[in-house]
Amino acid sequence: MPIETSRDPDRELTILVVSGPVTLDEMITVLEDFYAKGSTRLTLWDLSPSDLSNVTPDDILRFIQRAAELGVERKDGRTAVFTTNDLQYGLGRMAETYAAFEDLSYSLSLFRSREEALAWLFSE
Repeated sequence: MPIETSRDPDRELTILVVSGPVTLDEMITVLEDFYAKGSTRLTLWDLSPSDLSNVTPDDILRFIQRAAELGVERKDGRTAVFTTNDLQYGLGRMAETYAAFEDLSYSLSLFRSREEALAWLFSE
């Protein structure tokens, strides 16, 4: 699977690294696994090595809708997404917009660097 998941329970952090081409079904499977195994308060999606050229705006909407359904218990949670690629960044902005309409119970923000994303995750 092109999505590697690592957990740091001491920091309440899960990092998901998406590599190469990925499908909506693969992303939803990983999302469901994240919640089934016990979600962490903080989540970092690293899209920098990914290829999202086959992901459509409808895929982004469906992913955000599923994330909203699964994430109702993450009221104080934060999810950061970062990428250095313009296409992925544009899709991330779309996800932020959809998330606002879905009224996520946790915060979602998009970043251009891993350092900025981690700083935001651990800020108070």
